[in-house]
Amino acid sequence: MRLPFALQRSRHAAFTLVELLVVIAIIGVLVALLLPAVQAAREAARRSQCSNNLRQMGLALHNYHDTHLAFPINYRPKGTTGASDYATWSWMQGILPYIEQANLFNQLSPSERMSLPNNLQVANTPVKTFLCPSDGLTRGGMMSGRSDSGGTKAVQNYKASCGAAWNWAFINMNNVRWGSTESNGLTKCDGLICSNSQGTPPSDMGWVAKNMTRFATISDGTSNTFAIGEAIPAWSAWTWWYNQNAAVATCALPLNYKRGLEKLEDNVSNWNRNYGFYSLHPSGANFGMTDASVRFVPDNIDLNLYRALATTEGGESVGSAP
Repeated sequence: MRLPFALQRSRHAAFTLVELLVVIAIIGVLVALLLPAVQAAREAARRSQCSNNLRQMGLALHNYHDTHLAFPINYRPKGTTGASDYATWSWMQGILPYIEQANLFNQLSPSERMSLPNNLQVANTPVKTFLCPSDGLTRGGMMSGRSDSGGTKAVQNYKASCGAAWNWAFINMNNVRWGSTESNGLTKCDGLICSNSQGTPPSDMGWVAKNMTRFATISDGTSNTFAIGEAIPAWSAWTWWYNQNAAVATCALPLNYKRGLEKLEDNVSNWNRNYGFYSLHPSGANFGMTDASVRFVPDNIDLNLYRALATTEGGESVGSAP
């Protein structure tokens, strides 16, 4: 018995199970091919935003220099016995008015202990310009276990370059500014901005004066000198922007040191080996130069070149830097 024409047509127009599975498989392959491209595009956008953050901070350093005739400093104005009386001043506090954060800056009581309500509020305020969108490990800009603070503080993804001397991890590093016998490349550094503090006493203002940098003191050239690089707070407890000692890093440690080889969270409190620059961008990190330009530096950069870019007056030839 022949089926009506309409029924025959509808039966032939339907998909078989095999055809449906083939279509689903093709769609799956297309999605698999497209997903890396989408992820790459998203990372490119995040890296661009990170680069823009560094650009804004680089311009802020220039504007600060125009006002104060020197680059901002880190220092500890008073001695400390703990978080309750901790007094600190960081270069990142100093540039707040130049990154549209004047209201936050005006809340500060400079040179006073952090536990004052207004200072504590500032220390607990994440600043969008200080955060890289590629860092999925940082939870809303706040992290616990911060060094010297006794609690949770606002963190950042950027640190100033304090140069290339760090004998805690690499013995006999040369210190361009202070001489080869000086081991602590944070307090007595050869980069743009030093931490200028060690232990509990207040900063030695003689150190601060010698470490203060101006355009005229950067003999290596502003386009050949790192100003700011990237950091990952989850990998170093010494990363929170309010603190002078947690706002710098050294290029003595190779870029992204041990990333991919070790679980870096296990070394979060290992200060002698996590004071370097780190990034979650694939294959490298963004750096702001002292002329306010931004460069992407690959992980495999020659270590001697990397360290040469970190010093302000080493006289090294950086050649065709990345």
